[in-house]
Amino acid sequence: MKRLIKFFLFGIFFSLTGCNVFCLDSIPYVISGDFVMEEDSLDYEICGVDFFLINQSDKDIRKINVVFFLFDQDGEPAYECRNKISVVTELDIDAGESCNFIMSLDKFMNAIPSDPLIVDYLYLAEIEYEDGSVWKDPLGLIAFK
Repeated sequence: MKRLIKFFLFGIFFSLTGCNVFCLDSIPYVISGDFVMEEDSLDYEICGVDFFLINQSDKDIRKINVVFFLFDQDGEPAYECRNKISVVTELDIDAGESCNFIMSLDKFMNAIPSDPLIVDYLYLAEIEYEDGSVWKDPLGLIAFK
């Protein structure tokens, strides 16, 4: 009986303190990203990712850590580059505002892709705000396609 009570109390303790639970109202951003390979781009030589980001928080964003995975058309990890890409970039996005930006993938590429790649499991691992506060999701519990 004591063992059952200890197990029950441990379960309650773990559920209250052991993991972050995100509700949709607490997610401070929405992001999407599309792989791009356009000739004569000023943003990259080989290819990049075109991002659209909405700052849903009431704070101005200063810096973000973008994480995503690249796959080929068959859903296999892209062989032309590292599969998981994580990049810290400085941005100025006011509270409630949105922005588009293109991130070059040139330094991550081993070869020029013959077909467009697919951006998947896209998330912000960290957001740094102008006031110095930081929002973190290092495991990608919130991810977008």
